[in-house]
Amino acid sequence: MMNAMRIGFSKSDITPPLGTELGGYAGYRPSSGVHDPLLCKTVVLEQEGGRHALIVLDLLCVDEALYLRIADAVAELGIKKERLIVSAIHTHASPRGVIPGEGELAKVNSSSAPKDPAFIDYMQKVIEAASDACRRAVESLECFQVRTARGALPNVGSERHTGAAPKGELTVLQCRTESGKLLTVYNFPCHPTVMSAANLQVSADFAAGIEELLGADLAVFVNGAAGDISTRFTRRESSFAECQRMGRIAAEQIQNVISDVPFEDPEPIRGIHTTITLNARQVESPEEAEKRLEELTAQWKAAQARGADAAMVRTLKSYAEGAGLNLQFARTMGDLRQLHLPVTVFRFCGMDFATVPGELFSALQPENLSIIGYANGYYRYIGGEDAYEANYYEALAAIIARGEGEQLVKKIEEFRQHLNQNN
Repeated sequence: MMNAMRIGFSKSDITPPLGTELGGYAGYRPSSGVHDPLLCKTVVLEQEGGRHALIVLDLLCVDEALYLRIADAVAELGIKKERLIVSAIHTHASPRGVIPGEGELAKVNSSSAPKDPAFIDYMQKVIEAASDACRRAVESLECFQVRTARGALPNVGSERHTGAAPKGELTVLQCRTESGKLLTVYNFPCHPTVMSAANLQVSADFAAGIEELLGADLAVFVNGAAGDISTRFTRRESSFAECQRMGRIAAEQIQNVISDVPFEDPEPIRGIHTTITLNARQVESPEEAEKRLEELTAQWKAAQARGADAAMVRTLKSYAEGAGLNLQFARTMGDLRQLHLPVTVFRFCGMDFATVPGELFSALQPENLSIIGYANGYYRYIGGEDAYEANYYEALAAIIARGEGEQLVKKIEEFRQHLNQNN
């Protein structure tokens, strides 16, 4: 039997104009074509006390400024900033989701954020598309039932340094409305990087086409704690055919995990929206950073010259790319000492979720907690002590101090415990 809670969902096209710079890899990569359209997918849930919204963008990231601009745009629909999640799927065949010159990390992002007027116009298009999709989702609100499940997702992503299986699970939330529409929201950690830096065609990577494979009216990929998880060891090649193969693997497991679970009336969302303060990494001098970049660049080039396997060469090259970002930070972070991360911890239909504004490592993910990564800001990589000890690319590319990843998770767990104690 349907209950008083209502849900609505919609989508809008946010495909950029040809020539728009693609993010995620080192170097300038202007798009030369469109393999599959980039989308903004929106889910609005209405319950006693207000409306909640999830907006997922087929972009590399969502920085603080873009999140706040979208929050302002949807406020007139009765969606408060504290009840809004704006996340990116992190495909590397899409533009960055940044508003240049705004937010706490404006200086840090200054050398990488596109500044040309066409890109600014595109970001405005994204904001308008998100607002329009939210409006149509509100207009389509209706009663619904829901089913949820968790399970393993083999053969899509693995630990990007060792190839080990990821710690994070597949989480599936499926809603069936009173009129029979089907919404599938699926969450797991993995960089959508089947397509390499050589690709200049716009694409959602392996997430493209899963909607059709699932037979849903709308299917939404919500990326998880993917900082240390990618397709580096699982992809057979870098091609769109391989994207489709991995998409089929994901779609089949989503259906396997959820198909035998009965639909039930939903329980209301309960959540805590807060700001967690972490220490910023104190970077080395530009001279030291330049030396590190030279050494790591020489290492990956030597590996390539001696014919090392492709995964090893890519790993070593990523260390050099991290050193390049480290040099950028050495020149731009200045007196930045503390970072203020917006985090939402919530419970819905017996499952716990937490948003993280960046790339949390799966190795830090608590049990039975689904992470919504790349959400409401972009504070880059958030790894554990071992990543810094090993001088991983992600540690060199981090702006958060060593040990602060563990502190972030500890604070999230405290909020989660408080939320569940007050059930």
